[in-house]
Amino acid sequence: MHKSSFANNFTFKIEPDEQGGATKKVSINRHNIAGPPDPGEKKKKAVSAHLLIGFDTEYQTIKDRENQYAIEYGAQNDLLSYQFSIKLFDKNDLDQHPEAEGIIIPEADQRLSMEDFIGFAIGSLIEKHPEIILPTSIYLLGHFIRADLPAFSDFKEKARQGMSNIRSTFVTLRNAIPIGFSVGENEIAEFKVSIRDTILLSPANAKSLADIGEMLEFGKIQLGTTPEEDKDIKQNMAKFRAERWPEFREYAIRDAQVCVRYAERVIDQSDKLFKSFKMPTTLTSFGTKLVLEGWKNAKRDVLGILGREKVKEKKFSQKLGHFITTTSTPYMEEVFYEEAFITETYHGGRNEHFLFGVADFGQWRDHDLSSAYTTAMSLIGLPDWRNLVNIDSLDGIQPTDLTYVSVDFEFPDSVRFPTLPVRTSNGILFPQKGHSKCAAPEIFLAMQLGAKLRFRRGVKVPFDAETKVFRDFIRTSIQNRNQHEKGSFDNLFWKEVGNSTYGKTAQGLRAKRVYNLNADDMESLPESKITQPYFASFITSYTRAVLGEILNSFSEAVEVFSVTTDGFLSNANDVEIERATSGPLFQSFAQARKELDQSSEPLEVKHTVHRPIGWRTRGSATLVPGAGSNGIVLQKGGIKTDVFNDTVEENSEIVRLFLNRKPDDKIHYKTGIGIKEMMRNDTDFVFRSVSKRLSMEFDWKRVPIGEKEVDFEFEGQQYTHLTFGTDPIETVAGFDHIRDAWEKYNKQEHHNLKTVADFRNFDTFQTALRIPGEKAALYLKKVDGDLQRLKRDLCRAFQHQQAGFDLMRSKNKVTHGDFRNALNQAGIPCKITDIENAKRKEFHPHQTPDMERVRQALETLKNDYFPELDIGLFLPEGAMEKIQKSPDALAA
Repeated sequence: MHKSSFANNFTFKIEPDEQGGATKKVSINRHNIAGPPDPGEKKKKAVSAHLLIGFDTEYQTIKDRENQYAIEYGAQNDLLSYQFSIKLFDKNDLDQHPEAEGIIIPEADQRLSMEDFIGFAIGSLIEKHPEIILPTSIYLLGHFIRADLPAFSDFKEKARQGMSNIRSTFVTLRNAIPIGFSVGENEIAEFKVSIRDTILLSPANAKSLADIGEMLEFGKIQLGTTPEEDKDIKQNMAKFRAERWPEFREYAIRDAQVCVRYAERVIDQSDKLFKSFKMPTTLTSFGTKLVLEGWKNAKRDVLGILGREKVKEKKFSQKLGHFITTTSTPYMEEVFYEEAFITETYHGGRNEHFLFGVADFGQWRDHDLSSAYTTAMSLIGLPDWRNLVNIDSLDGIQPTDLTYVSVDFEFPDSVRFPTLPVRTSNGILFPQKGHSKCAAPEIFLAMQLGAKLRFRRGVKVPFDAETKVFRDFIRTSIQNRNQHEKGSFDNLFWKEVGNSTYGKTAQGLRAKRVYNLNADDMESLPESKITQPYFASFITSYTRAVLGEILNSFSEAVEVFSVTTDGFLSNANDVEIERATSGPLFQSFAQARKELDQSSEPLEVKHTVHRPIGWRTRGSATLVPGAGSNGIVLQKGGIKTDVFNDTVEENSEIVRLFLNRKPDDKIHYKTGIGIKEMMRNDTDFVFRSVSKRLSMEFDWKRVPIGEKEVDFEFEGQQYTHLTFGTDPIETVAGFDHIRDAWEKYNKQEHHNLKTVADFRNFDTFQTALRIPGEKAALYLKKVDGDLQRLKRDLCRAFQHQQAGFDLMRSKNKVTHGDFRNALNQAGIPCKITDIENAKRKEFHPHQTPDMERVRQALETLKNDYFPELDIGLFLPEGAMEKIQKSPDALAA
């Protein structure tokens, strides 16, 4: 890699012109830099000291490009300042950590190089501590550093040469970026700069820099006295700098200081756990490493646990000109042969929405299984991969077996929430019948629920139930977490380490394309060091099964609003919850949870609201909040709102969007561009304005029942909205039909589902699509299409004396007026011109959708006016057979 060398003197402006425009000059001197390693040393010493440089910028975003999906090449923000916090972090001198901080005000359109910035930061530390001796290892730190690194003039060059991208931000991995400083031709220092983003090292529920500051008891500075004022200032930072410079400076530097303090804690944790005085790239890497080291310390076969083995192979190297020995760790033969099938049994979390519209007022509680995935992990016994066998039946399957099967299934009508997953292009579905590939927990539950199962194939891995391969790691994580105050660094660190490790067992199992900065191309996400499809399949299956058992144990009186991964929102009271958690699966979960943590409840209430409102999977909000900070349930379903909104503001905005939506409504929001666009277009992290159609309709993953309109109040206004419950879909084919129908229904013009009439019109349309023949639904009207079609076909049959009208009209004279009146009395709006026009077209049987009000109208006409009317010629073929088997009025 090319090595940059810069002079050792740096002069920059440290206050804006309106404040005097003062400048500062600093230098880097050779005597302040630690010498290189002794050439005679055989073993390289471990690094014991780093320079931590917290880095941040303040900028004013460029004017948004309204409705523009592409950003112009070279787009830049208006840069207001660079700020830093620099600290010497030496493990051998923990009492003395000299530090300095500062700010640089660039000239208009001026950009500093990375060397400029780092040199000025180092020089500032030397100026403050003249006798300091600095290491050459540097961590350049930022929070969401993707937004700040482009402020360097040489960013793109540095990124291409030495950076990688992880989870949409920049880091360095194997090699640091070399930066040299010199006097003339004489080099005085060469530093190795590693880039880290604290967002990759922060817990899942503390991702913002404000959260990290609070965790460290070193909070971010609030700019305004109210949230509204704070939001306004952040959107107008240039004005804030000009009018309130001292506050601007303090606020800007604080972000850099928070990054440094957090880095200290992370490096210290790495040193304590692994004797590695380094800063890893991600927090999840801690968990993976702890798992592997735990197995190694317990003298277990690490590769063997994962079903892998070490293979050495000699290969001829064209580059070296001789044979070399390579080592790989493929799956054992027994494991490898079944890998594709087992991967097919791996599915994600259960996510479904059971109620569309507005729920009844009451107490709706969001219950979560405590640490669901880690608890499931703790149940995995030591596999005996060499004795993996194919099974030929479902006999004897137990919920904690490492058994994986392919089955055809059908659940009884009494099962409200079928529990066998079927993967589709629209996510996981849970139909009443179909074909599923899954693991033992869900098969066990399906048998408990009385499902008919036809075995196709299966694989079983024997295991040592007494040796739980993940239990020690999970228990240690929980114990360490509980030793520290809730919300503290150590508490949240150990919570994240424990909870995030499951994801590593599933990494790379499903194709996921990610951008590779170095190759400037998309590539598949690789597996982790502990990826294991057998484990991932069991963990997710067990969690879904425990939830499925709870849902199906509720009485009919309980309404379940939604289920999301490891929790559900329902109006179940404590008595119902107690009954629903008495089954064998939940009891095994509760026992496993108790063995991990005596103080933890297996089922926790996360939120309590009075009236939720929802539209589809992961799309719900709160109409009437509950008390306290946990009184709102909000899942935005992909809708983006103002980044400065708090939860209350976001919830209100989402509810307003849902209640006031119109078919062609669009939402406008700002979104930051991605790394690929930044690199290919040589831009800053800029925002663009995006406009897209608002989509807040039902997803049809279940069958609507009980459609009604509900009156309610929100923000002082009265509303009426369509609401319905749901039943399971019968088959995936049925789901495909209705999704296809919804797309066709909205092809020419978009529609909302806000009234019963809206719903009925679509239901008529999708029912007509089931009528054989392409033309059956082609000309069906979008409004009252069922009755319009029935009127058309009745009038044609009347005019051409078919479907029984030949007998009627031969016996009695039926005038056009008589016929019109009969249809109107039966609920079919009809005019004389409708009858007269019908003579021009032939009557084709079986073209009217089989809707309830169609049948009622036909019944009225037959019973009260035209006894000889042949009803079966109007309804789709086969409809009469179904009707005659049912207890409804028409059959009578």
